[in-house]
Amino acid sequence: MRVAVLVLVVSVSLTEAARCVPTSSPQCYKNSTKPDEDFICEWDERNPEKSQTHILHIWDTVKNSFRTHVKCSKPAQAYLHLEELGTPSRKTDIWVQTQVGNLTCNSSKTSVILECMVKYSKPQIIRMKRSAGILNITLDKPTDNKGAIYEIRWRKRDSEWQNTTFETKDSTIKDFHILHLQNRTIYQIQLRRQAILRSHPCKDSLHALWSDWSQMVDVPSEIRRRPVIRCVEKNPENGTRDIHLSWDAPLPEESVGGVKYILKLLDWPCHKTKKKKQTTNQTYNTSITYSEARISIIARNKVGHSPERHIFIPALKHLNYCNSDMPSNIPKADNNTCLEWYKLEDGETRPKTVNSSNNILLKDIKNEVDHFVRHYYFLHIKRNKQYQTVVMCPFYSKQKAPINGPANVNISDITHESAVVHWLSIPVVEQQGFLQHYVIWISGQGNTKFHQVPANKTSFLIKDLHPGVSYTVSISGRTEAGNGPNSTVNFETHSKEMGLSWQDQTILIVCVVALLCTIICSVAARRLKLLPDVPSPVVDVAEFRCPEEQDQRWMIEEVHEFILLLHQDPGKRRENVTPEQSTLLQDFGLVVFEEEDEEDGEGGVSDLSSIKSCCYPNPSYRGQMLQLPEPFHMTDSTSRDNDTESTYRDGLFFETRVLECDTTSL
Repeated sequence: MRVAVLVLVVSVSLTEAARCVPTSSPQCYKNSTKPDEDFICEWDERNPEKSQTHILHIWDTVKNSFRTHVKCSKPAQAYLHLEELGTPSRKTDIWVQTQVGNLTCNSSKTSVILECMVKYSKPQIIRMKRSAGILNITLDKPTDNKGAIYEIRWRKRDSEWQNTTFETKDSTIKDFHILHLQNRTIYQIQLRRQAILRSHPCKDSLHALWSDWSQMVDVPSEIRRRPVIRCVEKNPENGTRDIHLSWDAPLPEESVGGVKYILKLLDWPCHKTKKKKQTTNQTYNTSITYSEARISIIARNKVGHSPERHIFIPALKHLNYCNSDMPSNIPKADNNTCLEWYKLEDGETRPKTVNSSNNILLKDIKNEVDHFVRHYYFLHIKRNKQYQTVVMCPFYSKQKAPINGPANVNISDITHESAVVHWLSIPVVEQQGFLQHYVIWISGQGNTKFHQVPANKTSFLIKDLHPGVSYTVSISGRTEAGNGPNSTVNFETHSKEMGLSWQDQTILIVCVVALLCTIICSVAARRLKLLPDVPSPVVDVAEFRCPEEQDQRWMIEEVHEFILLLHQDPGKRRENVTPEQSTLLQDFGLVVFEEEDEEDGEGGVSDLSSIKSCCYPNPSYRGQMLQLPEPFHMTDSTSRDNDTESTYRDGLFFETRVLECDTTSL
């Protein structure tokens, strides 16, 4: 029984002792090198028991006495006031006593010189700027504004760390460092720092502490390009224009860590400074007045910003005259109104210098601007926190007649009864007032006609003219102060015969159209083969053989003479024979060739060698050609000496001679 009781007591003691686990060795430090700085002590708890308590013991090794005992109010942390420690430059032992129930346990002792125990806060990266592979880092200064020893480490994503150390000076407001990185590559960096101890007992001390590592930061590449902006402007309404802006994000390596867009707007002419807007979206909506607006935008990431992109939104097109729907004036000028005016010498171009004020109205500036020069003004108001344009209008302080007449006056489309006159508008700089209309005088045959043409027209049709008459046309511009100089041109109408009437022109056009339609239909019919093909002539090869297939020897024409005797009754009187009857073979359908030259007296047969043909006669021509139709009758003919007629047919040559004895030789 005694043994059992002893074993029980020992086991209970061991169980209670197991409940008391000592903490880690305490670490005491101050946050700066200032001599009047209090200290903080920290340790790690290793026992999960919640009912445990901690007491921090400070032992002076020189005097062999406790300096202080601090009961911890916070878990794993205690504050040491400088007044309780006395002189912190002496060596001190520090440990933590842990109590769990009736049991106590102590941590390991730490021997330090408290004055040398300095631990800075972890560094904060204020700004980074990256350009051409160089990263400039700006860091916050320690609380004592002293220089420090820094350790920086960097790496590409998912690669090994590289590190180096550098030291900063006391005289700077911020700490700086330059790090060389590979261009267009994403990096990650971290930093920590350590105090530089200059007091005598700390020079050879190894107790200076590193701060915690700063938060790991992604380092993107610099943004090289300006944002590409798309601007959509809605139709103006109620004195405002709704503007929708959108743009694309930078490249992925430039967008790491997030991108912010900074917009600056100048949409109220009486404020010379731009409003600044910051957004992370890629769209922006705003409203502007009818006047000119300027917007600039930059994209900013952790290492810098892009070049600035400027957007110019022009004013609405300038009016030539005041709009009657707009109020002519505002009775009161205050901070909610803005009057904007400038010279508009050419009627279109807005000058670089623009006047604006929220203290005066149009009536106040009319006497201050140049006379006879066109000006333009906008009157804006601020209503319900929105800017609006209530008036936009050109104006003159004083007006007079134009300096010059219209330029380049010419006549076109002249007919026998009409013509068209053209001209160029008088430039605004030469108008010297609001142009009301153009005045046209047409003079001819002692009469003059007068016409007025609206100021926005540059041509006029002159009617009811007389054919073949010379006319003179004079044109001038008119303002409320009177007419300007004339521009003159002369022309003459056509005679009535020279021109085609509209009926003749219509007939001519119809004929031309019909001809074109006929040609088109014919071509289409041939191409589409709508008509049957024209048959080709059949040539008998056996009947007609070309010279290449025949014997090429010369053939001699045979000439035969025979005499036809005409029986005549002696009792009948001989009748005269007409020339038509004297031709013997004409009645039989033969072709007769008359020869003018008769050189020989043997019948006047021409040389047949001069007669050429693509084919020679058929060899059986003798039997064919000498058969004359029956009956053969010879009419009387008048006797003529050496009267010869020649006939050629079917390859035979016939010569007919009428002799003195009233016989015919064939």
